[in-house]
Amino acid sequence: MFNVLTGLKQHVGNWPGKTLEQKTGTATYNGSIYGLVDLPGTYSLTANSPEELIARDFIIEEHPDVVVVVTDAAMLERNLYLVTELLPLSVPVIIALNMMDVAEQEGRPVDPRALEEATGLRVAPMVAAKNQGVRELLAVVDDLVHDGVEYAPSKPEIREDHRSLLDDVQAQIAGSAPVPYPEDWVALKLLEGDKVVTEMMKGSLYPERWAKVEGLLREYDDAQLAVASGRYEWIERMTHAAVERPRAGAITRTRRFDRIATHPVWGVFTMLGILIATIAVAMAIGFPISMGVFGGISALGTVVAPLLANAPAWISGLVVEGIIFGVGAVVATLSFLLFYFALFGLLEDIGYMARVAYVMDRAMRRIGLHGKSFLPLLMGFTCNIPAVMGTRLIETERARLKAVLLTPLVPCMAQTMMLSFFAPLFFSPGSCATDARGNVWVLTAKGTQAAARMAKKRRPD
Repeated sequence: MFNVLTGLKQHVGNWPGKTLEQKTGTATYNGSIYGLVDLPGTYSLTANSPEELIARDFIIEEHPDVVVVVTDAAMLERNLYLVTELLPLSVPVIIALNMMDVAEQEGRPVDPRALEEATGLRVAPMVAAKNQGVRELLAVVDDLVHDGVEYAPSKPEIREDHRSLLDDVQAQIAGSAPVPYPEDWVALKLLEGDKVVTEMMKGSLYPERWAKVEGLLREYDDAQLAVASGRYEWIERMTHAAVERPRAGAITRTRRFDRIATHPVWGVFTMLGILIATIAVAMAIGFPISMGVFGGISALGTVVAPLLANAPAWISGLVVEGIIFGVGAVVATLSFLLFYFALFGLLEDIGYMARVAYVMDRAMRRIGLHGKSFLPLLMGFTCNIPAVMGTRLIETERARLKAVLLTPLVPCMAQTMMLSFFAPLFFSPGSCATDARGNVWVLTAKGTQAAARMAKKRRPD
């Protein structure tokens, strides 16, 4: 959707102090030029990951004219939680209701007008993959920005038995929240136990006032649950009004597949079968393509080499060995990798890679990692460099560091070739020996002689 709106004229950089990519671009509509910023994907605005911190800090500090929340119509309940966290902020919100076709196929169609009336927010239905409704989204944005459309959303409220606590906390922090953070939003985050906001307010309040806030929070230790309950109640009301429920007993194709793909036992066999088939297809099609490209490059080298026969040796070596064969080998390898990654991109687009992460979560947690860590490690079998880059999808810094350190231990294609070359040199046939005590030694030729001399000194017989 971002690429369609900007016409692929985006600028890519990094967020200040972060390694996460920042994409910005422009879109023109009705004579106005809009600057678009693609915030990192997130389901909430808590302080659990860099993506969440970047998204909420940008919205609060930069105060954009409009925040467009791209939601999955087929999983509206999960996506609306982010909307509930944005509503307390003084920024207009628009819901981009994407993947309407998938919601229809799943038997859970969404009525955009009903959702608009229930939430009080502008809703733009679309199917971004088919370029349907993307330009219409700009019309909704333009109306909200320029036509003075009334913005009066229905906001979620905290559970009733904790509303007095929210009022008390907000009274204690009145006038102390750093600009531009809204006081009501800061009070909610304190009740949620947000670490960043808690440290910020601890430094902003006088010690006696902070002690009162801490006392209130300790008295209601279930405040976080009360905030979440209020939000889920709001989501339930909104989806009840706008989402058509499937008939009782109806099982969609996705649910049928999930019964197998996410099963603790059959899910593992399904995963192995799909991944082996994917790699087999990549080898069967991508490898001949790579060899064909390399054959063409070799033919080019044989043609160019005689033409440079009278040229200085360094020029001939640079052109033939360096440019043609050197760069050509990279291009030939890249042609295979592009096909390989395209197949895995297809698995990701249809949602299967998320199921792989779910199936592998239990096994990965035994080594202190999340199920998502399996995806970068799996990518490491092809190349460790994109595998290390892929660890950005892991939430916690500790888990990311573990995955980064473990990824180079996965033998990629280049490592496998080097191992197959050096292994016979160091471990040639007949290099295994058994000593008098029955211990098996795996030795190189030089190591065998040294071990024999040591054994003779210890036991001459």
